Amino acid sequence: MQQKQKIIFVINPISGDLDKSLLEEEIRCFADSENFWFHIYRTTGTNDSIKISELIKTHTPDIVVAAGGDGTCNMVGQLLLNSSIRMGVLPSGSANGLAMELCIPAPIKKALQTIIHGSPKPIDVIRINKNYISLHLSDIGVNAKVVQRFQKDTVRGFWGYGKHLIAELMDAKPIKFSLILDGREISKSAYMIVLANASQYGTGANINPKGKPGDGVFEVVLIRAHSIGHLLRMIIPFFTKSIDQLDYIEVYSCKKAILKTNKNQVVQIDGEVIGSIKEVEAEIIEKAVQVMVPQYALTDNT
Repeated sequence: MQQKQKIIFVINPISGDLDKSLLEEEIRCFADSENFWFHIYRTTGTNDSIKISELIKTHTPDIVVAAGGDGTCNMVGQLLLNSSIRMGVLPSGSANGLAMELCIPAPIKKALQTIIHGSPKPIDVIRINKNYISLHLSDIGVNAKVVQRFQKDTVRGFWGYGKHLIAELMDAKPIKFSLILDGREISKSAYMIVLANASQYGTGANINPKGKPGDGVFEVVLIRAHSIGHLLRMIIPFFTKSIDQLDYIEVYSCKKAILKTNKNQVVQIDGEVIGSIKEVEAEIIEKAVQVMVPQYALTDNT
């Protein structure tokens, strides 16, 4: 007799606008129809990683599901690094960039179907300053400051983000930095420096059209606009996948990067601000997490 699959659902109760009680009911109904064992863990913001790690050791699940946004995915991904345990995603955050990148459907019933009947896709992660990983997109500069503002606001969603983006653009100043890319050193200034393991933010803005989360490299994207007007003129290219065609956008593919700035800068990783620091060391870890995706999302080098 085939053994039941065991799945732990990690639910962030405050992410996004979705009613998590309805989400939990969907999970229960789906577990009954698909006949799998499950456990629900609700994050509290206090020692969540330690508690989830203990649950994984106790229950030895086949899949651990991140039900939240990119920050929740990051936390679960870190716990599953180089593990045979697969990761599932129920997109239910303010930003669901990783889910969009991997073609994981937004409707909960379809996302649950993907977790059970999809296929595991190995993706790379970026190790940052030894203590962090990025599954998706991390950056310094304009967007990181917007995320910092956004996290302190009670208004969520696209409009909350847009309000802070406009305010930050009006106050933006270029950052001076040095950058070592696989041993090659350059010195420049930019309004924003992105470490990209993927192509687009959860808003749909495509910062790195050639980015693929399983190709063994990541991109460093430099937004070297010469004025606020240049920054504003980036909006249409962001959503037409042509941002890399602007002459003040530079994109470098690498396996390792060391970034040093002239003063502390706000850094965000997968939608979560980690603080203000002057040096960032990033290195790719290939095929580090197995994420359940629809069959059609399984393509070479993506």
